[in-house]
Amino acid sequence: MANISVFAPLAGRRLGQLIIGASVGLNLTATVLVSLTGWLPLLFVTALIGILFAAAISVAFARVARIDQATAFFAMMPGGMSEMANIGATEGARPEPIALSQALRVALVVCLLPPLLIFFGDSVDLGAWAAKPQVSWGSLPFVLAAGGIGTIVFRWIGFQNPWMVGSLIGVAALTAAGLVAGRLPLSLVNAGQFFLGIAIGARFKGDILRHLARLSAISMAFTLFLTLLMAAYSLMVTAFADISFSDMMLSTAPGGFAEMVITAQVLHLHVALVTAFHIIRSILLNGLALHIWALLNRIGFFARVNAILHRIS
Repeated sequence: MANISVFAPLAGRRLGQLIIGASVGLNLTATVLVSLTGWLPLLFVTALIGILFAAAISVAFARVARIDQATAFFAMMPGGMSEMANIGATEGARPEPIALSQALRVALVVCLLPPLLIFFGDSVDLGAWAAKPQVSWGSLPFVLAAGGIGTIVFRWIGFQNPWMVGSLIGVAALTAAGLVAGRLPLSLVNAGQFFLGIAIGARFKGDILRHLARLSAISMAFTLFLTLLMAAYSLMVTAFADISFSDMMLSTAPGGFAEMVITAQVLHLHVALVTAFHIIRSILLNGLALHIWALLNRIGFFARVNAILHRIS
């Protein structure tokens, strides 16, 4: 923000994602994966509800921020930061406001949600993850190699964000097969979080923030509103599903994939379930965002929401 050059190489961000993906993959044992199959309907319903909430909010965001609907839509979608800007640009949206809004969304949620869950959430245990046995030093190279192979495979098939998801799936395959167990060394996980943190922070360039100061403030306000909507939905789900509010809130929060699952891991929440929710949302958004945008346009979704807002105002 002070226009000081920050060393935040793309390779560092990717390394951080690979490490965090590997760390999360170690939680996905065969038993855990089998238990997730019963959650599949809720996973897809929740992802669709989150997308519809964000799409509806984007109409109000476009009006208040005085930007076009395409830019507002991709700015509000809880997808990948770079992916939404790149995908939006193909539809004529402005990538700069999208990238800024996406970075603000991730930073705001990751700064606010974990402390709130620690103080007000349930089922939170800060010391439990660190107390887990560490993977043996002999197994560590195989864990990282599995993460690297998973990344290569997912990149080859064209998956968005292969560094996180590919590493996660690669290590999960080892874990589910019973070949490895435990957690990554704390210093390695901390390094992964550090690389991700500087990658997010480096996006906040002072000249862009000053140029888009009004949009920044409005974007944060609408991000908070979306988070509150998802919190209300999470509370409703806990009334009929066997899941804690903290687990559900992290699963539905419009934060970054990596940031939310590592938070679940550190707070000793249901890492596998939080991961599953975010994987489904990531696949739907990063893979189908253009189709979702086209479908909502075709059925007149934005026009209807705009008409409702016009009547209310």
